[in-house]
Amino acid sequence: MTMHCRQMTPALGAEITGVDITDLDNQTFDAIYESFNKHSVVVIRDQHLTPEQHVAFSRRFGKLMIHVLKDELLEEHPEIYKLSNVVKDGKAQGRPNAGQYWHSDLTYEETPSKGSVMHALEVPESGGDTMFSHTAAAYEGLSDAMKAFLEEKTAIHEFRHAYEKFTKRIPGTVPIPEEAFAARPPVEHPVIRTHPETGRKCLFVNPGFTVRIKELSFDESDAVLEHLYRHMTKPQYFYRHSWQTRDVVLWDNRSLMHCAVGDYAPEQRRHMHRTTIMDSDAV
Repeated sequence: MTMHCRQMTPALGAEITGVDITDLDNQTFDAIYESFNKHSVVVIRDQHLTPEQHVAFSRRFGKLMIHVLKDELLEEHPEIYKLSNVVKDGKAQGRPNAGQYWHSDLTYEETPSKGSVMHALEVPESGGDTMFSHTAAAYEGLSDAMKAFLEEKTAIHEFRHAYEKFTKRIPGTVPIPEEAFAARPPVEHPVIRTHPETGRKCLFVNPGFTVRIKELSFDESDAVLEHLYRHMTKPQYFYRHSWQTRDVVLWDNRSLMHCAVGDYAPEQRRHMHRTTIMDSDAV
């Protein structure tokens, strides 16, 4: 097979064909990694992965993180977080309604994530897309005055924020135990981060986990964040992925945020496995 890469939008996204990620030589993997850095979202169709193969491919990008919600992890492979509305023998097979708000994975961690690798095992007949927004392109679209204003600012991120503001309002959401929130207290990260591999500056705030900008009053912070979120989700910074069964999608959490679209009927099954890669270069 010969690898081909097709750019999906001017700002972000690429589709790679002609590869089997369970059997990659170093040269082909390096080409995928280069696309990951350049395009931030990489779509690889029709990949038949076992959990072991999913974990092995993900580890080629770096050390894997273990999600704080232990009940949603795959038995024998805790690196895999299950996102699913499937119920089998009366037991949920993963976390339903996950990520139905704009966020970047695990920014509430002291060491945030480098990227995520999602494998689609079952997808709805229609709906259930994932939207991505490029935070480097969005930063570059800001005025020089706003860029200067945001320099040296820090933001507080907290795991609890997304649940209280978004998730618990969705019908069918499973409550998160208090011990999970206690295990992830608030952390601080720069509002602007420089991507360690591309050198591009990126906005590093998101509606899901960013509570406020530390140096501003609450009212000022709310106003600035609201402006940034509107700006970050403009169509020119945007890619919407329509899932197919056996898709593998990898995305760069250092340079984008994303949102799962909960527009499918409850009887439509959506079952995904996700790994998350630690950002060893995080500052």
